[in-house]
Amino acid sequence: MSFFFALFLLGTNTSFAQSQETKLTDEQKEQLAQNLEEFQEILNLSETQKSEFESITKKYVGQMMAVRDGGGSRYSKYKKVQSISRNRNAEMKKLLSKEQYETYLEKQKEMQKKMKEKRG
Repeated sequence: MSFFFALFLLGTNTSFAQSQETKLTDEQKEQLAQNLEEFQEILNLSETQKSEFESITKKYVGQMMAVRDGGGSRYSKYKKVQSISRNRNAEMKKLLSKEQYETYLEKQKEMQKKMKEKRG
């Protein structure tokens, strides 16, 4: 669960995402900005893509935070996070070229591995 939150630190609408974003600590906001910048650089995004990438990312940060802060079992939260991740990846696939999307998925796996190493 913490991997998914950290991924896009990686709402169903922009105002919800923005309100959720304001609940981030300064450190989390800094991490979100750093991750966005890193992805934008690695993926070599156009100006149009940068704006849309950031919008998609912030939208799903809000949804991830809602799951994190919401009730339910660990398993139900895991299932919700999986669903959110699939939706986010589907939007990213539409936005990015095939090569960019493959790089995006590779970077996600790398970040997941780093988070597991931090925890364990």
